[in-house]
Amino acid sequence: MKRNEMQALTLTTVFAAIILVMTFVPQVGFITIGTMALTLIHIPVLIGAFLLPKKYVVLLGFMFGIGSLIRAATTPTGVLDPAFVNPLVSVLPRMLFALAASYIFDLFKWFDKKVKNSDIYIFLIVTILTVFALYYASGVIIDATSWNPNLIYPLALLIMTGFITVYYTLIRKNDHKQTVIPSTFLIATVFHTVVVLGALVIFEKTFIEQFIPSSELLGFIYTVAVTNGLIEAILAVLIGTPIVIAINQLKAQNI
Repeated sequence: MKRNEMQALTLTTVFAAIILVMTFVPQVGFITIGTMALTLIHIPVLIGAFLLPKKYVVLLGFMFGIGSLIRAATTPTGVLDPAFVNPLVSVLPRMLFALAASYIFDLFKWFDKKVKNSDIYIFLIVTILTVFALYYASGVIIDATSWNPNLIYPLALLIMTGFITVYYTLIRKNDHKQTVIPSTFLIATVFHTVVVLGALVIFEKTFIEQFIPSSELLGFIYTVAVTNGLIEAILAVLIGTPIVIAINQLKAQNI
């Protein structure tokens, strides 16, 4: 077996173990704040998308989905959790998400090489998503927890400023290869939210309509996508980007 293949298998095993730990340890992979539920288990899958061949990334997506299915079947915590016992809702979307994340990363790399001033366009996309994410996140957190808005909104502005400053610094350093990392985390996380919600509506529509009228399903998807989805995207960037950069630096030193 080639050395690169062995390294890929080792990393896949490590990430799979992390996914399972995050799945079954409370408030680690699935975080609940008031009525808001956030998923962070997709982050190891995304990190794998930067480091592993696509077949192993899809395997991580499969592990993510299987863990979600088992958790929904054994320890459901939300009203919609029973729907995730269906593998078409819990497993299939996570595998599609994993594959899509790899292609999104490839797309950003191609865009960075082929398009003039690509860093400016990528910076614009990330800035818009960051502003929307923190704007909606602030409102959701305030509604869910009754925390003081005079504290939440300034904190959101500080996070927004810090995030954009770091991203701009990467561009000023002409380190364009690093700029595609947070961009991929953002776009792929939003894709994950949309594809899971889509699977819920397609395969478990009857179950969902017990809680949400059919006339409000599109509104439900939009609301979750622009709140939970964008919050999860920001968290993925903040947690995942430094990990990927650090691993890439270690790999470069060992070459």
